[in-house]
Amino acid sequence: MKQCIGIIFVMSMAMFACTPNNVKSDAAITKIMDSAQVKGCFALMENGTAQFIISDLSMYKDSSFAPLQTIFAVPSLIALDRGYISHNASTWVATDSVGYYQGLIEKIGRADLLKIMDSLHYGKGIVSNDLNNFWKDQSLRITPDEQLGFIKKLYFNQLPFQRRSQDVYKKMILKENNASYQLSYITGSDTTETSTNWIVGYIEENKHPYFFVMHTSSNKGASLNDNTKSIEVLKSILLEQGFLKGVR
Repeated sequence: MKQCIGIIFVMSMAMFACTPNNVKSDAAITKIMDSAQVKGCFALMENGTAQFIISDLSMYKDSSFAPLQTIFAVPSLIALDRGYISHNASTWVATDSVGYYQGLIEKIGRADLLKIMDSLHYGKGIVSNDLNNFWKDQSLRITPDEQLGFIKKLYFNQLPFQRRSQDVYKKMILKENNASYQLSYITGSDTTETSTNWIVGYIEENKHPYFFVMHTSSNKGASLNDNTKSIEVLKSILLEQGFLKGVR
């Protein structure tokens, strides 16, 4: 029987609450997901007005899921603070290797990692002892709302890490940078039983940030079965919302 210790307490990390006055539902987002043969939720928050565009408000606020590889943001920030990763972002090569991040987690230590996750209010659950799988074995679960709150705090350097560490990590997750927009995100995926994907990040146009989170699932072997295809869905939604053109 798997031994379990460590309780991560739930607390919403979003700075603005969803209310009927600041939430807009957009059926076009659901149509895009349907065409990709996936189910899930998407939320976009404009920082300046705290207005939300959400495809499934109940799922966004109340449903929790395993964080998958998105949790690797936490050990990365810890490692930057402790000097395990160089602060020179130009010499640090970002990797999608799970083994690399598992090595970071082992170096940090389970007790320290859980203590910091607790201070971040990162998800909830009784976290298993299995350092190789706790982020996907359902012992730790996080809501899309909490994910959006985390990435928003990162953007504004409001996480309990050195400002320099947060700035370096933001450079690491910057995926597209051109005259029209800057797109940053982290991803997570699992195809063990069904295809499940996270994308959490923000887009900046005209120096104005918008934060987003998307969680989707589909039958194993369906069209959305890797990060590349889920990113295509994300960009389709952003285009439908008027982004990626430098006019927002």
